[in-house]
Amino acid sequence: MESETDIHRLIETGEFFHYSQGLYEIKNQKKIGNEILLRSKIGYPDVIFREAKAVKRLYELETKSILKLLKTHFSQEKIPKEFLFINVYPSTLLNGKFPDFINKVLNHFPRVKNMIVFEIIESERVENIPILKERIIFLKSLGFLFAIDDVGKGWSSLNMIIELEPHYIKLDHYFSINLSKSLLKQEMIKSLLHYAQKFKIEVVIEGIERGSDLATAKRLGIPICQGFLLEKPKPMAM
Repeated sequence: MESETDIHRLIETGEFFHYSQGLYEIKNQKKIGNEILLRSKIGYPDVIFREAKAVKRLYELETKSILKLLKTHFSQEKIPKEFLFINVYPSTLLNGKFPDFINKVLNHFPRVKNMIVFEIIESERVENIPILKERIIFLKSLGFLFAIDDVGKGWSSLNMIIELEPHYIKLDHYFSINLSKSLLKQEMIKSLLHYAQKFKIEVVIEGIERGSDLATAKRLGIPICQGFLLEKPKPMAM
């Protein structure tokens, strides 16, 4: 971005939009959800979020993004058929205003209950996981699902998986790159799958771009895959 003015204008005007990328059950090639991706003409998503955080408006950006998504694509008359995977920073979940925001979301869009999966972004360090756990328990009671994003990349993936008991864990792109040729990656994934199956957690692998890696993911028993090979990000339909 060129200046702080850009991020302030972006947040105030809502000059952003959303793309989506499908998640597929490999066994039956069924689409089960869409990851929602924030887009803007003035910068890449990681830059937008970094700038918003720098000017202490990350919470405002994320909540406005959620509202715009729901207002645009899921009116009262529309029933979502697939899960919405929405990235969210821990600090947004922990914000004191977030419970009221979520209650308003449910009042205006009751049919999205049990259809939203919040993907917890791990690039933001969490100092007090017990407090985050309490907030997530509360949100789960309202019908929201959770995923730990970028497992294998974030600062405390295993810790977060154990403490937060997510419904999904999403393996970082690192695992999908040359997966078919890496016995080390395959063995690590087997261990994670064993844990996930024991505690009824769904595993997603991101970044699948080659048929050989998709075949290996299927052989290993990874239930859900995401990547350019299956579906490229595209503008969400109005």
